Amino acid sequence: MSSILQQVSLQLPAGLTMLTGLTVEEMYVNYTVASVYADATSTNIRLFIDIPLKAADRYLKLYQVHSLPFFHKGVGKFVMIDEEFTYLAAAENRQFFAVMTPYTSMLSRCTQNLYTVYSADIEFRAAGEQSCSTALFLGKMDIVLSKYKRLILNGSFDPIWLRSPDSSHWMY
Repeated sequence: MSSILQQVSLQLPAGLTMLTGLTVEEMYVNYTVASVYADATSTNIRLFIDIPLKAADRYLKLYQVHSLPFFHKGVGKFVMIDEEFTYLAAAENRQFFAVMTPYTSMLSRCTQNLYTVYSADIEFRAAGEQSCSTALFLGKMDIVLSKYKRLILNGSFDPIWLRSPDSSHWMY
């Protein structure tokens, strides 16, 4: 299957790619997302394999958003954004975003599999249509601090532990 998909990959139109690389080690993804259909004729059986493709504006990464306390010099205390954070699905090109709540049926499907293929019924926002989550994701703190409420925290609050991207270190 790897060699066949490599040949298919060479024929794809510009802007479309396979979901993952085409090595034998990465084939499990294609087996997971593929749909197989059979067609019988009087002389043979044909198998059709549908494998979804990836486009930068249609490939989403899912992030769980948390409000973390930060020290505000003007107030002299720790503050945090007072916003109901949920999940943020971001297009690979960072031009479109979808906010998902824990109650969204699509969210439960997203968190079960490595890749999930959806019909085009997700409500997207352009990067210019700022929500608190998208502004934080894009690093636009001026918008966040000017538009969204903050909570002033008392002197003691539970520590927040973050795992580094390589998952080998914890930070406080």
